[in-house]
Amino acid sequence: MLALTKLIGWWIFRTLFSVEYRGLENVPLQGSVIIAGNHPSYLDPLLVLLPVKRTIRFMAWDALFKVPVLGFLIRAMGAFPVDLRKGKGEAAYLEARRILFEGNALGIFPEGQRSESGPMGQLRTGTARLAIETGAPIIPVTIGGAFRAWPKWKLLPKPAKIIVRYHAPIVLDEAERRARHDDREYHHEVMERIASRINRSLTPALRGADAWERRYRQPPSHVRSYEWAPTLAALIVTGITWSRGTFAAYWINIWIPVAVYWLYLAADMVLIRPTRLAKWARNSMPIWLILIWHVPLTTALEVTRGSLNGWLAGAVLGVFFLFFYEDYYSLQKFVRGLVVVYYCSLALELRWPHPLALFVAGLSFMIIFSQWFRIAFRWVITAVLGVLLTVSLTQSADPITALAVYATLAVLAMVYLQTFASFAYDMKRQLVVEG
Repeated sequence: MLALTKLIGWWIFRTLFSVEYRGLENVPLQGSVIIAGNHPSYLDPLLVLLPVKRTIRFMAWDALFKVPVLGFLIRAMGAFPVDLRKGKGEAAYLEARRILFEGNALGIFPEGQRSESGPMGQLRTGTARLAIETGAPIIPVTIGGAFRAWPKWKLLPKPAKIIVRYHAPIVLDEAERRARHDDREYHHEVMERIASRINRSLTPALRGADAWERRYRQPPSHVRSYEWAPTLAALIVTGITWSRGTFAAYWINIWIPVAVYWLYLAADMVLIRPTRLAKWARNSMPIWLILIWHVPLTTALEVTRGSLNGWLAGAVLGVFFLFFYEDYYSLQKFVRGLVVVYYCSLALELRWPHPLALFVAGLSFMIIFSQWFRIAFRWVITAVLGVLLTVSLTQSADPITALAVYATLAVLAMVYLQTFASFAYDMKRQLVVEG
């Protein structure tokens, strides 16, 4: 049952969150050990035990065992109840000590409850007492990002990147254990060592999360260079249609979408209140414009609209929404690169038209981008888009040699991002996190 619960939990976590595990080698595969972590969310027990190749018996609030389904699940994971009322936890303490004396792993959150604001609160000394009495090493665990994903006052979680770090074990000196086992000052010293290990990596994570939230509340930015791309494209298409004598027939296709886009940019800079959602909408708007504008624009240019555009749009939106697991500037890089690929693909189609041109350029760029910048679920992205790309090429009735130039365009867009854009974005990110 535990294996099935882990499998289901792993699938859910990989769907809702981006989770990284570090320091797993510090967790022994056998022998008694206490795994003690901060407690920012409901997710923590499952987060800690998922990658560990042994059973971890967690202390859990006794009220949870009375909740239908949840009680069954936490029992299946090996948890046992603890009464959190003052003076009522002795039975759970004795059970925890028995687990350790039998050479098993014990999971415990020394705060005794979920954090109110992210940092560790006041720690109970039960963890120290258990380590002193049993001699079990203590593995401090830092869970970073879970508070942002599911804080105490929120009913449901939201996508976030979570990093779980298993620190080097704290092994108490045997002679000191025996000499000071009843010394309450010694108990507090042990807890301070645990808290120090955890907070060392927890504090930067919390500071970074706060910095990002402050960034989302800042006034909107000026019009960025890639946001000028639709206007530049409209001017170029105006010149082409004017020379062909077709501008009068297509001017609405060319300029109305751009005018609406500029009205939105003006509203964002003047009227819309700065929030996380407002900034994500602003950053994603060039993609929405492309999706809306593609048919009118290709009609005015008199180039092929391309085949498999529905699949391409679905792939773009699917990858885009994965950026909820990433940061603000990674999304900007992705949108900037996609804008470059799209408008350059239309220009190339005037010389080398092909029904799969945009499809190949877009998918190639997304595969390269996801791997180069190591975004969440990059291997899933690569596998799915790779299959789509391979199937489309093998079933194409048109010559595919001309598509090499579009695959090359995707590479050149990445070179542009890495050479010119990434440095500026990375500097801004560093200033946000440190500021």
